[in-house]
Amino acid sequence: MAVSRLHLTLLVPGLCGPESDPPVGAYFPGRPRELDRLLTRSRQEAVAGQGLEAALCREFGLDPLAALPVATLTWLADSPDPPPPHLLRADPVHLRADQRYLRLFEAHSIPLHADEAVQLVATINEFNAARGWHLAAPHPQRWYLSLPDMPRLVTQAPQRAAGADIDPWLPAGADAPRWHGLLNELQMLLHDHPVNRARASRGEPAINSLWLWGNGNLPAGLTTPWSAIGADHPLARGLARYAGIPCSPLPESLEHWREQALPLVILDALEWPQRYRDVERWLDAFERLERDWLRPAAQALRSGTLASLTLDTCNGRRFTGGRWRQYRFWKTTRPFEAVSGS
Repeated sequence: MAVSRLHLTLLVPGLCGPESDPPVGAYFPGRPRELDRLLTRSRQEAVAGQGLEAALCREFGLDPLAALPVATLTWLADSPDPPPPHLLRADPVHLRADQRYLRLFEAHSIPLHADEAVQLVATINEFNAARGWHLAAPHPQRWYLSLPDMPRLVTQAPQRAAGADIDPWLPAGADAPRWHGLLNELQMLLHDHPVNRARASRGEPAINSLWLWGNGNLPAGLTTPWSAIGADHPLARGLARYAGIPCSPLPESLEHWREQALPLVILDALEWPQRYRDVERWLDAFERLERDWLRPAAQALRSGTLASLTLDTCNGRRFTGGRWRQYRFWKTTRPFEAVSGS
């Protein structure tokens, strides 16, 4: 029987699971043995950088340790228009005070509807009209601030501060003190906004600040070995558009993937539950991912319908397997979360 020449690379951030006590593997109703065997019997290599952003940099020929101009790249995913020259992500967030500090909850973890975003953005634009700023919300969770000039700021992605004290992650740099003052003004502006009053009446957290990040200039060009990718993640879609390659919506399963045979697929459903240490949500997402993608991919590799499978866990480890490696029966099978997180 002829062996297929299909090759598949999967980026799967969050695969090793959230920190929990007991460990996340204790919650499985049964071991995902296909995945355990797949990772145990694959060739493991260390790669530079941590997180999905770093993994995407590697796949698009960029330095995985350098800061990306995320605002401009995700604009390419969210808007058909060319990106403005001086752009920051200004994402809606909820800041919650506890006894010691302010904690950040970014928009991915709280419900926000498009009509609410429109109202809040209109108020902020009116407030900042004299400064020549323009805030746009092509996606309810991703807002963009266009400025006459780029401020001298060193910013951090909101997911780095998610659920934590915001102080170590606030913008730094020469213009940071002025921007901290402007953000305080915005917080007062949003405090009693009708949208937030309505949210409070429904028991939903207020959108009481913006998180500035993602500044920087686009690289001169991108070199990537991929002819096409499958992804819903906005950064992946923006990188694909800038590189001039097709980006299809994420297929529902490996079975649907076969119709297009996209060489690179980004499976990011586990990323946010891991980041927020939400074991229940992570387990739900893992069950679907293992059923629809990981178990069928391991089986296809072993049967020869996949020639090779590379799985990047986006935490500095990448696993590559071929058909015959999967028959190395002398390898002691270990839990996949121990292999991917060790």
